[in-house]
Amino acid sequence: MGELLFSLFIGIALGGVYFAGLWETVRKLPDVEKPVRRMALSFALRTALALSGFYLVMQGEWQRLAAAMVGFLLMREILLRRLGRTNHTLMGGMPYGSRGH
Repeated sequence: MGELLFSLFIGIALGGVYFAGLWETVRKLPDVEKPVRRMALSFALRTALALSGFYLVMQGEWQRLAAAMVGFLLMREILLRRLGRTNHTLMGGMPYGSRGH
């Protein structure tokens, strides 16, 4: 049981790093010269870190992986509730997906 709790906390930490990195990347995109490169590099680094962390915590047992994934997704929900869902706009203040109707 202690191993699963440890895996859960590792998943929470991995989720915190992953989603905080995503938040920072998206927040800074308007200020960078090459946003596609920034997004691609951020995605690659965040994914490599998360997958490495899951692999190390798993140690060949799917239960540990499942507990870490639950922690990862739990952190996502915590951050969504804390930061809230924002009304993102794109190009000139138009809500993304809106056709102006």
